[in-house]
Amino acid sequence: MGKRFFVCIFFVLSTIICFGQIDIDKIRSDYSVAVKDKKLCENNLKTLESGAKTATEQGYLAAYEILWAKHKNNPFTKLSQFKKGKNRLESVISKNKDNIDLHFIRWSVQTHAPSFLDYHKDRLVDKNFLVQNLKKLPSQEGKKIIFKYLKEANSYLKGDHLFTKDELAELSK
Repeated sequence: MGKRFFVCIFFVLSTIICFGQIDIDKIRSDYSVAVKDKKLCENNLKTLESGAKTATEQGYLAAYEILWAKHKNNPFTKLSQFKKGKNRLESVISKNKDNIDLHFIRWSVQTHAPSFLDYHKDRLVDKNFLVQNLKKLPSQEGKKIIFKYLKEANSYLKGDHLFTKDELAELSK
């Protein structure tokens, strides 16, 4: 009877501790798909709004806020939503300058943002930061997800924004 009690308590406490935690690798993986999948974007946005605690989670919250703008119809609402996410992202980056995910998110947003939004000045800084630091990301799965995204993006990048073979080799470490 005593063993069962402790097993039950352990299970309940484990569930309570794990409940509400964000699976950041799933959020990372869904990021490139959420641009076209409104429901996925909305679900991840809600998850992050209710539970983002770390700088990385806050960064992905900002990213999903920006992505959510793509799913809006009204141009003024789109712009407002984009600015909300952009401001959150810049705020989180200013406090966490060495966070690899934050530089990846800003790089990806600035790479895809329309030029009229005038949000592109940090692309090369972020690109260079990622080349030098992606290998330091603790999550092996996270590294794979980000590397895959960067490698696939290389097919439409131009000039200095293009990743060279040496840079891709460094990113793949």
